[in-house]
Amino acid sequence: MILLVDIGISNLASVRRAMELVGAEVLPSSEPEALAVAEAVVLPGVGSFADGMNRLRERRLVEPLRRVVGRGVPILGICLGMQLLSCESEEDGLHEGLGLIDGRCVRLDPCGTSDRVPNIGWCDVEVTRQECLLGSKMDGEIYYFSHSYHLVGPLADSVASIRFGNKSVTAAIESGNTYGVQFHPEKSQDAGLDLLSAFLKRAML
Repeated sequence: MILLVDIGISNLASVRRAMELVGAEVLPSSEPEALAVAEAVVLPGVGSFADGMNRLRERRLVEPLRRVVGRGVPILGICLGMQLLSCESEEDGLHEGLGLIDGRCVRLDPCGTSDRVPNIGWCDVEVTRQECLLGSKMDGEIYYFSHSYHLVGPLADSVASIRFGNKSVTAAIESGNTYGVQFHPEKSQDAGLDLLSAFLKRAML
């Protein structure tokens, strides 16, 4: 069973439909107790980092999420969900994250280019580590993004990137049983479904 974490600021219905399309048994829940029976966890989210962390705290989910990942249960963070996996974010001041991956979230910088913040739309993804979830299959695919902040951290955890402001920006991360994508697989048509299917297969091993 895949636990879909409901923090009240995510397009939960779209993510659930996409997961069910690839054959997942999905339980949406905001209850800490549900994590005890999860075979894998998906953490979606939209909006601000501070709001996301506040909602996790209000639902008493911070420590249970840390524990479930610590015992080896796979987790996939989507968009804001991926950012919440990090140690901290600079969005609207400095805020502590879940600390499940080493890194921090900083604002996108167009660096004098015509790129605009927020970055909304389809972007080409370049795989930077072939042994990642989809490996070469993800390379060159386009995925749907909607974000103003991005994750910076150890290159070893970054497995895919996009170009923004004439530099590489992390699009996906992997660290042990912790996975994250800055894009929205549930809005990325077949390429997004392929990624969710790959996560499901990895989680069920």
